[in-house]
Amino acid sequence: MERIGGEAANDIVYDAKLPLDIENLIEPRFEKIVPTLTEIVIDISAMTKLLILVCLCKLKRFEGPLRIVNTEAKDYAPTRKAYEESKDNMAMMAKFPSRGVESIIRTKCLSSIRMQGQPVTLVAFTSFNEQLVRHVLGTMTPHRLLFINGRTSRADFEWREYAMQQIHSQLISEYPSGNQIDPKTGLLTRKASLMGYSETISRLDEIYEQCGIHERIICAATGSKMQTVGLFFAKMRHPDIHVEYPTPNSYFVKGLSKGVEQVYEITIPRFREFLQGVSE
Repeated sequence: MERIGGEAANDIVYDAKLPLDIENLIEPRFEKIVPTLTEIVIDISAMTKLLILVCLCKLKRFEGPLRIVNTEAKDYAPTRKAYEESKDNMAMMAKFPSRGVESIIRTKCLSSIRMQGQPVTLVAFTSFNEQLVRHVLGTMTPHRLLFINGRTSRADFEWREYAMQQIHSQLISEYPSGNQIDPKTGLLTRKASLMGYSETISRLDEIYEQCGIHERIICAATGSKMQTVGLFFAKMRHPDIHVEYPTPNSYFVKGLSKGVEQVYEITIPRFREFLQGVSE
């Protein structure tokens, strides 16, 4: 065990494919360690979306400054060439994940029992693994399915916005209500930055205002890491939103992200006070 600043590092074993107990593992550790800290830095660069959400939830009572750090890779998998070779055969793309989804994880801190029995609006983020959304659909029959597409600020990655939408095109055609397409660009009008979090909060606020009074909103955590941070803040703002995490087993892409393009950091001086303001 590595020692940092004279103190032993506290390792927590995380099974990325089957993280059923992660909330119960993190909670007692955080309750013991967090009160002794004056500042917390959480590097989400290599975290799964579930781990990001659970860690932030378990830090809700932290009074001090919290910094969320995320490293943007220079190159992401899949490459444009790999996508272009597969895009015309969507049936083949759907079969690329060996098992697609291992399980759907529900945690206490992300759950909500409000409005059970009411019609469900399922909200999902586009990605390069359509099977994640399909697996969630296999566990429920939503009144509507609303997608939030990913918006990039990098010119060399503009193709990814089109690609992620194309991968989900069949589902979008099956659930056209609420998934408006811009006639000029052919892209979904509802989108949020892949490397920011505020647009995700705004999109979920809009959906909540439209559907939250009469329908139960369930969000599938299928977006980027920073979109997931936005999902956490939206959950704090609207506690009755229910969040589920479809655990990917394997993706159709091969290879890993490479290099460092930019490092993003969110600094919140008083985390607990900030979350109270968000909820109000």
